[in-house]
Amino acid sequence: MTKMEFWELMEIFRNKSDGDNEVFLQSAQEYLSGCNVEEIYYFGGYLGAYMESVNECIWIDMACKVINGYVSDDTGLYFALWLMSQGEKVLLEALTNPDSLANLPYIPFGNAEFEMLMSVTFEMIGEDMDIEKVHSIQIKCLEIIAPDIQYKNNDKYGNYECFEDGMEDIPNILPNLIKRAYSENFDWKNLYEF
Repeated sequence: MTKMEFWELMEIFRNKSDGDNEVFLQSAQEYLSGCNVEEIYYFGGYLGAYMESVNECIWIDMACKVINGYVSDDTGLYFALWLMSQGEKVLLEALTNPDSLANLPYIPFGNAEFEMLMSVTFEMIGEDMDIEKVHSIQIKCLEIIAPDIQYKNNDKYGNYECFEDGMEDIPNILPNLIKRAYSENFDWKNLYEF
């Protein structure tokens, strides 16, 4: 499976789901059930590679805070999976310009997470999964996607002293996303403490 095929599949699953994570997951499972084990490993490899690229990215964590009202290690990861389900263009643009998420046609404020997507390949392969092979394929996928991954200001973590400083800077980084949240009656700032 190539990177292009991975994203084509994600688009097919997204189009079938109409924003419903369960339908997206069911479409993925149905498709992968007809694939050979190698293709399933590569699907999981690309998923893992993009998760690794997005994990702990301050810009994505900021967007998670505005869209979901909170961010933690787990919720940041689940938000990243939701972002991936929105497609390659949305994901890559969010890394360089997280405020671009304000332009999405639909944002499920307070619930933009897709935890179950993380386990789809494990469910398809089952107990016979070779963890060393998973790791090896994910490293290959990371090398393949590396040229595409760019971060805002060329810095995954921002130039902040600490995570909290990054969260304090949200109004300067995500003005349009904040406007969108308020226009949809979502009080991102007062929902939970970060």
